[in-house]
Amino acid sequence: METFGGSAERVANAHSGGKNKDSVVTLTITEPLPSMKRLTEAVEEHWKAMIHAAIGEAAQQRPLPYFDKAMVEIKIITPRGSDNARLWDTSNRSIQVVLNNLKGIFFEDDNMEHMAFSVIGRWGEKGATIIRILDFDKSQQIRSIT
Repeated sequence: METFGGSAERVANAHSGGKNKDSVVTLTITEPLPSMKRLTEAVEEHWKAMIHAAIGEAAQQRPLPYFDKAMVEIKIITPRGSDNARLWDTSNRSIQVVLNNLKGIFFEDDNMEHMAFSVIGRWGEKGATIIRILDFDKSQQIRSIT
């Protein structure tokens, strides 16, 4: 926060972006989702601020879609590190911080009736988390075409 003048809002805005096109919302966070199941309060607040800053940017482009059943696709790009095997364990990622901050905005609840999600990852030069939210049925149609 010192680098950005101590403002949590400025940090969140600098590390996030949102696009809203054709009923698909894409949120981009310029950090990989933490490789831990439970976050400290400070890290959780940081992620919440970045997610909501990205949602805010998407909402400025057009009204946000609301889905009866949503598909949430989470792509985590992780820089190579010294402990790669331990670092990239899908089940040890903080997925709940993403899902909890999308429910009520894009879908009613994070249960099997209102949403599904996928998590994929890859190595990259810089870390990032890309979150796409779209209609579940539309995601099924896209998959059947490819």
